[in-house]
Amino acid sequence: MGIRKNMISNLLLSSSAIVFPLITFPYVTRILSANSIGKYFFIDALTQYLIIFSAVGIPYYGIREIAKVKNDAEQRSKLVVELLSIQIALAVFFAIVLLFTPYFIPTLKYDATLTKIACINVISSAFLMEWFYQGIENFAYITSRSIIIKILSVVSILLLVKQSNDYIIYYLLSTLVVVFNSGLNLYNYLRNHHQPIKSNLSFKKHLKPLLVLFSINVAVSIYAILDTIILGLLTNSTTVSYYNVPLKLVKIFWMVVNGAGMVLIPRIASYFLNNDKHQIENIIQKSLNIVFLLTIPFCCFCMMFANEILAIISGKQYLVAANGLRILSVLPFIIAICNVCGTQFLMPIGQENKILHATLLGLIISLSLNFLLIPHLGFIGSAIACVAAETMVCLYVVVSALKRIKLNIDYQLLVHILLSLCVSIAARFILRSYFTGITLIISDLLIYAIVFVFLQLIFFKNIFIFSLVKISKTRI
Repeated sequence: MGIRKNMISNLLLSSSAIVFPLITFPYVTRILSANSIGKYFFIDALTQYLIIFSAVGIPYYGIREIAKVKNDAEQRSKLVVELLSIQIALAVFFAIVLLFTPYFIPTLKYDATLTKIACINVISSAFLMEWFYQGIENFAYITSRSIIIKILSVVSILLLVKQSNDYIIYYLLSTLVVVFNSGLNLYNYLRNHHQPIKSNLSFKKHLKPLLVLFSINVAVSIYAILDTIILGLLTNSTTVSYYNVPLKLVKIFWMVVNGAGMVLIPRIASYFLNNDKHQIENIIQKSLNIVFLLTIPFCCFCMMFANEILAIISGKQYLVAANGLRILSVLPFIIAICNVCGTQFLMPIGQENKILHATLLGLIISLSLNFLLIPHLGFIGSAIACVAAETMVCLYVVVSALKRIKLNIDYQLLVHILLSLCVSIAARFILRSYFTGITLIISDLLIYAIVFVFLQLIFFKNIFIFSLVKISKTRI
């Protein structure tokens, strides 16, 4: 499957990770009590951290290493067994630790069933092995399987979660999604991909790169919650909400953009193995073009419509956070550029230590600026600190990448994007004379999107948008 089709598949997968929770979560919050939802969030957060620890960087490392041996069935099978063995052993260890947590965490003391389900979640996640299918670039299988199971999950939640204390059923259904995905992946692998292994297994060679990736995961996990923790310590819960509501809106978009870029890791690793620098530069340029097409309009859109977006999604009580959204709106652009140069380029060529250095730099800057700015600017200070830290991380990663590759920028495409935005913004101001209230908001959103796509398709004929429309038509 070609890169563009892989990207579309992964975009659909990333989008589904957002769309389906938007269906189930409002329903669940209306059915379950606040106490029940609190129990679910606590055990789920704890479980996710243990899953990250048990994975020790294998989701990224596995993609890169599988891509290197994807044409050698025996070596590929050997690598899968080695990485799976490491992850399963760690998952069992952390599941045992989790099983005893009720003796140390009072919150879980009376929810033994919840803890047992969480143990199943941790162990099942070890068999998920998405990295194998991403490494062999079988993104269509991943997307179709995942979306079908998510649809069944949504239907099950709507049918079975009916009472305020059904949080155990809700968590069980969430865990069964992981169980079924893992079971299908393992069955498909054993049936269609596994080959007998003749040579001895070797675990030692994987330890060093996995420890580096594990360190990155830990640093990123701390980094991701640091600003909220400091803001909560120095201010109050209301101020924290004014920061986190726009941040979560922005995170939704950058998850989709970065998810699409995962498809490039195996391809770049393969090109690097063959010393094909020209193909790497070509694919990185295409990735940058996609980043420009998606993130620049998003940044502009959030800056222009910050009040409208917050009013629609979060309610008028969060309009005070509009400037925070405007500041944070540049994050998808910054993080996506960093992702192209870091996750998509440096990691596949074995330079993950540069990403670790950049992450630690961002951690230090975030810590310093949050303590410096929050006492004077509140949640705006956190927003500024977040953008500043991510900018420095991005600069470090980009400079590291430039030492190894030439980044080709399509300036003509940038001009096309900016011109499209100017026309759509002008149309928005004209419409303000004819519409008010919710009608104005909806028309603004539609005109922005329609004018941008229309100009690209009719005048600029951008290859990415054409391929998106073409693939959508073929699937319909």
